[in-house]
Amino acid sequence: MLANKIKKDITALPGEDLEEVEDFIKTLKIKKDIKKTQGKKSHNIFNVILDSAMDMGIKDLARNHDHYLYGTEKR
Repeated sequence: MLANKIKKDITALPGEDLEEVEDFIKTLKIKKDIKKTQGKKSHNIFNVILDSAMDMGIKDLARNHDHYLYGTEKR
């Protein structure tokens, strides 16, 4: 099963790489929330992004939005 392989690969990573994996997962969650609301005109996409970031404990969204949306380096 793919999930088990991913878990195994993650546990084999050195500790300093785990933060990058966590950031990637957060980015995927934000993108998923954006896709869920794209057809709903009653939702402001910026509020969806902000709510998602707050739910995931992202405190530096304003400074590092490119990182969370596109995977660029953090500032």
